[in-house]
Amino acid sequence: MSVTASQELCKQPAEKRRFAMEFSSLLGSSETISTINSINSETINGDTSDLLITVPAIVDGFATDSRVQVWIQQGTSGLKYRIEILVTTSDGQILEGDGILKVTDR
Repeated sequence: MSVTASQELCKQPAEKRRFAMEFSSLLGSSETISTINSINSETINGDTSDLLITVPAIVDGFATDSRVQVWIQQGTSGLKYRIEILVTTSDGQILEGDGILKVTDR
């Protein structure tokens, strides 16, 4: 599942799910993501995150190499988390993507 600006994603506490953040709207016509600089998460109120985020990878999206994919597990039911991904592009831009993940035991 891909996230775009102001979209909220959901998962249950026991799930391990794959999510992706799309950067294609920020890239030039032949520009690609070349490096994942960092991936951070925190609760919406700024507390330390208990999410486990693993296996980051640059993958094809709307444009070649325009998405960062991660696996997310754990989290506390009822909390919302801000996930921030910082990347460097083939043209030297440093871009930051932010998404919101809600953990709920539906």
